[in-house]
Amino acid sequence: MKAKGNFYKDNPDIEFHLKHRTPMKEIYSWLPADIKEGLGIESGEEYSNMWLDILNTMGEYSGSTLASNAADVEKQDLELKDNEVIFPPAISENIDTYKEIGGCALTTGYKYGGLNAPMMVELISDELISRACPSTMLNICWFGSIGNIVEKYGTEEQKQEWCTAIAEGRASGSMSLTEPDVGSDLANVRSYGNKQDDGSWELYGNKQFISNGCGEISLVLAKNGKTTKGLKSLCLFLVPRKIEGKHNFNIVKVEEKPGLHGSATCALEFDGAKAWLIGKEGEGFLYMLDLMNEARIAVGFQGLGLMEACIRLSKDFADQRIAFDKPISKHELIAEKILDMDVETKAFRSLLYQAAYYASLVTTGEAYLKTEKLSDKERAETEKKIANYNKRLREWTPAIKWWSGEKGWIHARTALQIHGGYGFTTEYKPEWWVRESLILSIYEGTSQIQGLMTIKDTMKDIIRRPREFIEIALGTRWKAMAESNPLKKKIHQMRQIVNSSLVTILFRIVKANANSEYDTKSSSDIMAMIKFLTGNMTKMDKLSPALLHAERICEMKAIIAQSRCALWDAEIESSRQWIAERFINKYYPVVLQRQKEIELDDPVLNDILAAYQKK
Repeated sequence: MKAKGNFYKDNPDIEFHLKHRTPMKEIYSWLPADIKEGLGIESGEEYSNMWLDILNTMGEYSGSTLASNAADVEKQDLELKDNEVIFPPAISENIDTYKEIGGCALTTGYKYGGLNAPMMVELISDELISRACPSTMLNICWFGSIGNIVEKYGTEEQKQEWCTAIAEGRASGSMSLTEPDVGSDLANVRSYGNKQDDGSWELYGNKQFISNGCGEISLVLAKNGKTTKGLKSLCLFLVPRKIEGKHNFNIVKVEEKPGLHGSATCALEFDGAKAWLIGKEGEGFLYMLDLMNEARIAVGFQGLGLMEACIRLSKDFADQRIAFDKPISKHELIAEKILDMDVETKAFRSLLYQAAYYASLVTTGEAYLKTEKLSDKERAETEKKIANYNKRLREWTPAIKWWSGEKGWIHARTALQIHGGYGFTTEYKPEWWVRESLILSIYEGTSQIQGLMTIKDTMKDIIRRPREFIEIALGTRWKAMAESNPLKKKIHQMRQIVNSSLVTILFRIVKANANSEYDTKSSSDIMAMIKFLTGNMTKMDKLSPALLHAERICEMKAIIAQSRCALWDAEIESSRQWIAERFINKYYPVVLQRQKEIELDDPVLNDILAAYQKK
């Protein structure tokens, strides 16, 4: 390792969360007995210390090898030659060193040579690595994530071959989802497979924008026949890049990109490629969602690493840059920018670590239920906890991905602005971080897709449980009125603002489809409106009021989630009160503004949208 640095040890914020908010001892309590035995651990403290040591190693790797090589990664070009991607020296060293320190084995099951790390350990490692070199993170994240899907849904033969190879660093993978002109419209995927007599498949089609498409295996989403249609026709196929030394599919192109210069983003061609089904026919979309949900949280951690890098760059430069006889960090306009970068980074970390903790408990708990003999009461209690964690994760995941994409580039741009003219030169790093940040709002589902996911799930929940929605809406109103803590009061008010905004959206949907009038302040009218929606939602074709404001609802929910997490931190450690106070005070007016935008019902925009619908 070259330079002396440790991105884990130099950040006390990480230690706070691991000690107070996400204790690994609780994960240990759900760890199946065979895994405890395989890892050779006998207590929660041993379990926790093992992962803290791993994170310390990852911090040293990130703060030394990766930080030293980052500039060279940016300068050295990848090359596509004879259907092989050739990595230049700097990125090759980064990947090789990751293999040497055992990073590939992190989350793979111990049965296949892995360490069975909780998901949060891998995700925190992603943050540390992204703070130094996002390209490296995008290369090495395709070991564990692909291995997890094979281990969860593959056959024992597939696990023995590929999970073992991944844990040993002999194989990485890719997720081949996107196709030319299809994008997020997965129902129109054109790639397809033909089943062979020996149980294998022949795969045909093209995939585009595939990160690490040069990996040794690709998990490909394709139809189970050329003429089949719809999501239920989609299957997940395991496709080796080479079979007996010969190429099984073609790498047609490596994309030229403004950022992530050391990551191979490939166009792939499958022309009769030999493939094997993962799991069951027709369930490929569900398996891919599993991988994508983890990937979306991982993009949140990538954005967090970028934010941490940008705030440190900005602080260091502003403290040294003198203007008008004092450091610019002491000028009001710059001081506020640096404060908000710091607060937003810490609030986002709080939400991300809590989400990663819940995800770790879910995966560990599911294994615990399968392998341990539990009483009916213990099983019911465990299942209830897992359901609650899953519910929170489903709500948080699109908000996390949206926030990372929409706020990460603002942090990078702010760092550039603080550097002034220096920031607009390649001699300084802010312009590099701006370019690295631009992808965050695009891959693993654009910000707009995250908004649509949020509004879709929200509307479904309301229609399924209308009385619960009204009770929550009224409950937050009364809580806001009765609460004496000013920060808790504002959180209750923000939740009430979101509920009020949703009622406005529901009212417009009904009005657009049935020309009915309701009083949005009357609980009985709200219930009547929801009952109407429950019986007629599938028949409605005018859903613009919901779709139009999807991102606004997503942003509001992201603000509330971070506000709650930051306040939970402050309740544990009073020295963190200022973080919660500043974040909530800054973003409370933003929630109000989004409500006003939803209520505006702009006639110009409505006329344009109506004209589009007529065409």
